[in-house]
This record gives sequence, C-alpha cells and structure tokens, in this order.
Amino acid sequence: MKANEIRFDGKAILVTGAGRGMGRDHAQLLASRGAQVIVADNGSAMDGSASSTGPAESVVAEILDAGGSAVACTADLSTEEGSAAAVQAAIDAFGRIDGILHNASTSPNLSSPDRIDTGQLDLVLRINTYAGFWLTRAAWPHMKAQGGGRFVYVASHSIYGVAGSSMYASAKSAYIGMARSVAPEGAKHNILCNVILPTARTRMTERMPPSEYADWLFETMDPAKVSLGAAYLLSDECSIYGEIFSVGGGRVARVRLAETTGVMGPALSIEEMRDAFTTVMAQDEYIYPKDQQERVSIVHASMGFAGTLREDAYAVKDVG
Repeated sequence: MKANEIRFDGKAILVTGAGRGMGRDHAQLLASRGAQVIVADNGSAMDGSASSTGPAESVVAEILDAGGSAVACTADLSTEEGSAAAVQAAIDAFGRIDGILHNASTSPNLSSPDRIDTGQLDLVLRINTYAGFWLTRAAWPHMKAQGGGRFVYVASHSIYGVAGSSMYASAKSAYIGMARSVAPEGAKHNILCNVILPTARTRMTERMPPSEYADWLFETMDPAKVSLGAAYLLSDECSIYGEIFSVGGGRVARVRLAETTGVMGPALSIEEMRDAFTTVMAQDEYIYPKDQQERVSIVHASMGFAGTLREDAYAVKDVG
C-alpha cells in the first residue's frame, strides 16, 4: 500500500449495473482499494429483458476470490422497490452506505421522433432518472447520519445530441439537473454529488457499426480508465460537488453550462427579437454560473436588480 494511496476501507459503495462491462470494472477497482461493494445488477439484456442472477454473482465471486468484500443485489432497479432494496442490501450487509455509483442503464433502439416507443422510453427513464432519485432518497438519511457520502451519476456524451438517440439522451441529461440541484443541499452534510460522461468500450458501444473509428475506440477506450475518475469522485479526498466531467481513454475534462452575456432591449417586437437572436448566436463571451442563485445574481443584476438576493428566493410554496 502506497503512503498516499486513496483507500475505501470500511466504506460501503453501491455500484449499479456492476455485473458486466464498465460497471464490473468500477466494482473491482473499488473492492481492490478496500471498499465493501454492493454489486447491483439484475443481469438483463440491453433492452431490459431476460434477467439473470449470474452476472452479479459472478462479479461478487471474483471480488471474494481476490480477497475483497462484496455482496450481490439482483433487484430490479427500474422499480421503486428494487432501488430501495439495493440500498437496504448495503445496510443489511455492511451496516452503512457511503457511496452510490449509478451506472446501470438500458439502451433503446435509435428512433426518429415519430417512432418513439413508449415502452422503451419508460424503461430508460426508470432505470436512469427514476432510479437515480429513488437510490438517492433511500441513501440520503443514512449518509446524513454517518456524516457524509458520495453520489456519482453516470450520464453520457449523448447530452450533446445524437440523431435518433433522444430517449437515451434525455434520460442521461436528467442527471445534470438532478445532481446540480441536490449538490448544494448535500454539501451542507458532506454529501457530494457529481456527474460523469464516460467514453469506453461497453455493451452499448459494441453495437456501433463497423468502422475505422469503432476499431480505434474499442482499442483506446478501456472502461477501466473511466473507473479511475469515478473512484476519485467517490473518495473522501474529493471535495468537488455539483460538477460534470468527461472521462475516458486517460483524459478527464470539466464540462460546464454556459450562457452568453446576451443583449438588452429586444422587448418591443418580434423583429427586434429576430435581430437579437442573430447577435447572441455570434457572441463568444460567456458566464458559467455554478447554480441558479449565482446566475440570478449576475444576470438580473445586469438588468437592474440592486436588492439582496435571499438564499431561499426560489423556494416556492407547496401547491395546495
């Protein structure tokens, strides 16, 4: 063990989709550094069918054979009960939950907007967006009681837009709003949330059509290289929260939400708005607000607001 080695001894970390592919690499790396790993995977195919306990149990056996600590959870994370069961598996086995690496996803077929399949849409949203919320909700009180925790939500570079991939991209994009809104509240309790956009050879990318690029990607983008970044974000050494990172092939980059400085004045006619859109499309100066509060403090101040912006300014009242 190196003197400055990042360790996870005594930490219980739940890795979803850990029975195969990139999730398996995540689980094995964390276990090799001392984590007690919950391998959550119901063994289904990329379309969500044909579940099996085999993949999760196989990874657990590999970790145990290597001297690590792990248990399997084969609950269906696309259900509220299944997501809660995954967190409960950590509590039952290890008495705590210190981190969740939410990696599981289905991969809908590419579809044009007029051929969206409701069943595939529902499933990809449930295993990503819904399960992300359910897992976070179930783990939150335990992490608060323990004095902290870590969430890493695995999104996708499809957030930039991929023709035919609107279902998958929408499900993955939801993590951005979720993490950036959960993060400020979590930071008060040392519960840190971040998002990663991985590039790796996975069951999904192996469905890409044969090409020179596909060959290069499969050779270069070892999923184990993504695991290194995910593991750091799950560690106690990490103090970053509310951020998005591109990770793959030995490269890591920060991804930011940007807004141009904008133009003032086009509020009298559609034609003025037309001209304003032309102007802002050509602007190359940006602001990078960390959250809604910071954006308002910059943009609305430039529009004339000179008062004090309360921390709860956007805490709207419950309906009803």
